[in-house]
Amino acid sequence: MKILTLNINSIRAHAESFIDILRGGEYDTIMVQELKVETAGFPHNLFDEYGYNVKVFGQKSWNGVATFSKHSIEDVTMGMPDFADVNARMLECVVDGRVRLINVYMPNGDTVDSPKFPYKLDWMDAFTKHINQYLNSPEPVIIAGDFNVALTDRDVWKPANYVGIAIAAPAARAIMQSWLDAGWMDAWRHFHPDEIDYTWYGYRGGDTVGKKQGLRLDYFMANPAAQKLIRACEIDIEPRLATKPTDHTGLALVLD
Repeated sequence: MKILTLNINSIRAHAESFIDILRGGEYDTIMVQELKVETAGFPHNLFDEYGYNVKVFGQKSWNGVATFSKHSIEDVTMGMPDFADVNARMLECVVDGRVRLINVYMPNGDTVDSPKFPYKLDWMDAFTKHINQYLNSPEPVIIAGDFNVALTDRDVWKPANYVGIAIAAPAARAIMQSWLDAGWMDAWRHFHPDEIDYTWYGYRGGDTVGKKQGLRLDYFMANPAAQKLIRACEIDIEPRLATKPTDHTGLALVLD
């Protein structure tokens, strides 16, 4: 199974480049974030012909997640249980009857002195409690999406520019690091322990991709049961190079 995670930065605005991905058929399952469309308004008609089942948890103008798969999608949960949230940030499901996928668009948080920052930390704390139940499960569990955290300074092209910014804040990094310390695996870093590369490149500043001025914000995390199945994890630069691109690259995971 080959899985892609991609922050699409508006499914309507970037429908054409997303259709190119579907048409290519390379990925069995695609986990999409930042739809910026309500569930009821999701443009299924644009994608129906490509043979994917789709589950959507949308929100008008902001947020939103969707999971596409050529396989069955079952046991679907929209939103994080036991966390009151008006935002569409998490969609959990079981794909092909064998892998639990948790699709997340974590809060950005703006700056550390913003009122949005405590919400980011509260969300991440609640997520910690939610995923604890799966850490030692015999079921393979994979968390994927835009985490809106650059875990270390290696994941930031110019760390000095991000002092006081929520995505590089020590408090957010500490929560994410606690997941890895507990036993979850950062799949891309596992296969690329010394590499510096990014999954987000801003639109401003000219050729930010060519100049390698980016952030690593997108991840696959796997519990020990899923770690046994993973064979590769690579950045897919193509979505960021499309004629009308999102500001994120894709991230691809290969499973047995």
